[in-house]
Amino acid sequence: MIFDFFTKKIKVFVSEASDDVLYLKSNLEKVLESAGMEVLCINNNENIDENNIIIETQKLLNQADCSIHIIGNSFNRINLDNQNISISEYQLQQAQEKINLNNTEFKVFIWHPTSVSSQISDNEQDDFISQIRQSIHHNMIYSNRDIAISFVEDIRSVMYSFKPKEIKTKNSDLFFIYNQLDEESAKAISNLVSDIIDTQTLEIILSEDIDYSELIVQQVKKSKFMVIYYKNTSDWAEPFVKQVWKKTGGASSNVPILFIGDENVAENEHIDFEAPNVTSIKVANDIIPIEIKVQFDSLTENN
Repeated sequence: MIFDFFTKKIKVFVSEASDDVLYLKSNLEKVLESAGMEVLCINNNENIDENNIIIETQKLLNQADCSIHIIGNSFNRINLDNQNISISEYQLQQAQEKINLNNTEFKVFIWHPTSVSSQISDNEQDDFISQIRQSIHHNMIYSNRDIAISFVEDIRSVMYSFKPKEIKTKNSDLFFIYNQLDEESAKAISNLVSDIIDTQTLEIILSEDIDYSELIVQQVKKSKFMVIYYKNTSDWAEPFVKQVWKKTGGASSNVPILFIGDENVAENEHIDFEAPNVTSIKVANDIIPIEIKVQFDSLTENN
């Protein structure tokens, strides 16, 4: 699984789990993090009493985009807020309440793997599971997948499935993309290039919840040439250009990509991406505007 560097990072609340499925919870959290999601869960390394479970559950759910509730075969009865219920039941109730508060974007995922459900559970847990199955409604997804990776792929599919909103884009000859960490040198380059080529620029700010993926796809449709520039951000640049190439049509795209870096930065020496419609080069930073013009002129001549 590959994390999209230009896609909003999903925050996932993972519920407490009974002892018989703790191994599933541990594995699930690792898979979620590998998929680029932020895991929110109660820190069990600290001594947390029942009142703190209530506070922590509500705090983490308020931060989350969705929640996952792992259902095992043990009821784990406790006394929470004068309710004689299990932790799993309480946390599921709180997640459902968030949906009920007109939160149409929040999703609740219930994970009850077949390998677990086929085993005998106690009567109280059986009643709880039956209650869950009968109360599945909008924004609730029940899954019995056995493999955590498949379950997480389903979550990604649901959470990233949306109707793309129209983003304001402009016709341009050149679409210039760079990372915020390279802002100073990138702006100097784009300012020079924009004097001779009609240019639209995009600064990638990883800390912001912006759907760069859709923005890039829509702007590319109105551009003739795309440049992805890097200086001190090689760790970001290589996986980023691969994902942009895939999302904008790959080998069938009508818009070629110039992947260009500063050759004077040692870390950039081994950075490269070879693919149809992609030119990957490194030159001295002060020559980059000239190289962009040369590549653009070559494209114009060939067309």
